[in-house]
Amino acid sequence: MNSGRRTSTLRGIAAASDAHEAFRHRDLYRDGLQAIDVFSFIESLQIPLSFRPLGDLLGACVRISSVEVGILITSRRDLHMQRFTAAHELGHFLLEHAEGSLDHEVGVAAHRPGRDVREVEADAFAAEFLMPKWLIRGSAERRGWWRQEALSDAHIVYQLSLRLGTSYEATCWTLLAHGFIEPATANALIGDGKRLKLLKQTALRGEVALADPWADVWCLDEKDDGATLDAGPNDVFIVELPERAAAGYQWSSNRCSDEFAVVADSSYVDTRLVGAPARRRIVLKPTSAEASRLVISHERNFGPPRPLQHFELCISTHGARGADERHLLPSQVLH
Repeated sequence: MNSGRRTSTLRGIAAASDAHEAFRHRDLYRDGLQAIDVFSFIESLQIPLSFRPLGDLLGACVRISSVEVGILITSRRDLHMQRFTAAHELGHFLLEHAEGSLDHEVGVAAHRPGRDVREVEADAFAAEFLMPKWLIRGSAERRGWWRQEALSDAHIVYQLSLRLGTSYEATCWTLLAHGFIEPATANALIGDGKRLKLLKQTALRGEVALADPWADVWCLDEKDDGATLDAGPNDVFIVELPERAAAGYQWSSNRCSDEFAVVADSSYVDTRLVGAPARRRIVLKPTSAEASRLVISHERNFGPPRPLQHFELCISTHGARGADERHLLPSQVLH
């Protein structure tokens, strides 16, 4: 990396770190249960934010007056790209790029020699704003992924990217930038472009087909209890939880929210581990694009209902923000 690009990158990272510190984001997000809500953050700064079909533009930071800006985001790309683009445009604002910006490329796809230093700064800001080191570590530690070999596992990195609300590729390169993995590992994780399809098929075990090849497959367990997830309407959710079957307790999938359909429900024991508890595997698909709670109860299948515990998630399945739509963000479901 040449000195000019390095200086621009460091300036973008510093601006994102300043924003996290000023708004106490470590306190809000460090438990790793929610991705950083860039859309709500932009609106909290009273910056007009709008989603439009922008042709070949991904986004824009537009000067409304000498002191005001507005941010436009394309409605034609997926949620991961919308989030990164929104953070990129926010970077232009906080880095005080007076001319504004019309962006056709952001992120890894835009990395090339001779790129405008303001775009380099805004990209560095976006990556650090959405994927700060402390959030990656908090999310990984919570789920037992903070081991030397874990972040070299493509399945784990894919699931981490879903928790961060970023693309798989962007997550791989950010893990490299933070020094969590080596260059050879990053290249191996990204592979030949077919890696994600294989990861999804492996997780699904043939239990359900993806209606949309771009949809994501969330593998969730007890360490995700209480999480807030921003997902898509065609995503699939696989919940695996320990079950006290010997005491008559089971996870009751028939009380799941009306916004989710149970497409598979089974119990198994990991025969590789002596004395391992039974685990329940419930596969769910959204029935509509909503923001809702998903609650599964661990209760006895005989006698009066007495839940032993609950597993609860707050999930938005709206996916990409559409033109002229004001979606309820998952964090707002809690209120």
